Formats: sequence, structure tokens, C-alpha cells
Amino acid sequence: MFHQKDSPSDRIFDGSVTAVEFREGFGLHTLNARARRPFEMSTVRKPGAVLLCFLEGTTEAWLDGRPMKVGRRKGAPVKFAFSSIDEPMRFERRSKPDEYVRKISVMLSHDWLEAYGISVPDSSAEARLSGQVIEWAADHQDLALLEDLASHVNFADPFAKLDAEASVLKLLSSSFKKMGGHQNEAALTSREQAQLARFTELALLPGPMPRLTELARGSGLSASSLRRLIQKEHGCAPLHFAKKLRLTIARDKISNGQMSVAEAAEFSGFRSAENFATAFSRAFGAPPSHFRRATHTF
Repeated sequence: MFHQKDSPSDRIFDGSVTAVEFREGFGLHTLNARARRPFEMSTVRKPGAVLLCFLEGTTEAWLDGRPMKVGRRKGAPVKFAFSSIDEPMRFERRSKPDEYVRKISVMLSHDWLEAYGISVPDSSAEARLSGQVIEWAADHQDLALLEDLASHVNFADPFAKLDAEASVLKLLSSSFKKMGGHQNEAALTSREQAQLARFTELALLPGPMPRLTELARGSGLSASSLRRLIQKEHGCAPLHFAKKLRLTIARDKISNGQMSVAEAAEFSGFRSAENFATAFSRAFGAPPSHFRRATHTF
């Protein structure tokens, strides 16, 4: 996803440059430095999302050859910028001598977002191709977290890394809540309804959960189009919705005596009844056995 080797060499800057991967597909890059000399970078940005915030300074950058308006002018409010892409794109950056930048970047893979049941707010083709971003002003709580992250010189100490991860997760939680208003709430077309029906049918087939690409292909969609469809109708990521759907069916069948806990676990695609019970309890606030007993007390 993102490693120290992807970050500019600290010989180019006076100050600190950090890069850390907290989990697979979840990383942080900070820059608090002044350029010693002209600097140009050209790399490939991988599919996924980036949450970017400039506390100070501006820089020139291009995504897929299109200029990105990033940075903070003197006296302007501190803003977040969120963007997401589904295909690899060329990213270029150019720094001028003596250019000072203080910023943080959070990198998120689609797999990491899926694991948390999060779907990106706007991944339309137009937005991806034009380099558009969603922007909003940072509040005072955000600023405190940003200042703390920008002040770190490195994250070699495990406790510093844990503290930083906790701060970034707080920023992400706040950010996705604020971006919630950007969701598309338009009614489904007849074609989308048919695609959603095929997705639901595939998701409810007994056994191991299919991969996202398999669900998308079976629904007649690309993975990115499936993400948008499920977000539009259910407000979450496809695999998160599919798992909740299976657990809901399992709950109903356990409640009316059609399935044992072991059979429900197998139907839901879990390798063991214990793992199934854990996921069930998280989803409904009680274990499967409690649900079944509650049914027979009437």
C-alpha cells in the first residue's frame, strides 16, 4: 500500500518526512519540511482513497495529468481533501526551492474500507477522471489531532505508532460522518433493481462468501459500480451488506427452528460455530442461543 520507499528522500528536505503502515492497506505519510532544492516525483497511485490535509504551504501536483488544487494559502482555513480512484493513475509532484509544506496524508485501500463496511462517498467516473475531491474545513478537534500527527519525527516507538493510529482513526471516523451528506439518495432504476436482486441472490448462496469481484461479475457490474449501487441503496460496502444479510436470514431461521446454530454457521459461510456466534452477537447484541430461547418463551 504505502511504504517509506514511496516517500521523498529526507535529503531533499530540511525537516521531517515520515511514512508508516499501521495495517495492510492503511497508512500515514507526514511532511513537515522545507525543500533544499527543486524536486520532481512521478509515481503510480494505486486504487484506493486518500485523505489529505495541508496545515501550511502549497505544492504543484497532477493526477493522471490533471492539476490537483492542493495546499493552504496564508490566512485560509485548514481543509481536508478526500479523493478515491478505482484504477492505477500516474501521480506527479513538483517542489520549488525553499518551498515549505506541513501536511498529512492517510492512505486507504478498498479492502481496508470493505473490512470496516465503509463505501467511499463519491467514486463517480467524472470525479475520478477529473481529479475532483470532496473538501471541508477542519474543526478544532481535527486541528488538535492534525497538529499532533504533524509534530512526530518518526514512529519507530511502538507506543508512538499506536497513539498515531488512534488519532488517524478518530480523524477518519469524523471525516466519513461529515461526508455522509454527499451520498446519492436517488431512487434505483429498474436496471439497478435487477442488478441488486442478482447480487442478493448470489450473496445468499450457502457456503463461503464469494469475493467482491465474483459478486460484481455475477451482478453484471464492475467492482466500483457495485460499490456505488450498494452504497446508494444500503449506505455501506457490498461485503458488509452481504454478511449482514446472511446473518439476518440465519437469525430468522434459528428463531423459527428451521436451522441449528451449526447449520446457520455453515449457511453463513463461517468455518466454525464459535466464529459465527461472535459475528452474530456483534450484529444483534445477543448470541444465537439467546435468540432461540427468546422465541420459545411465548
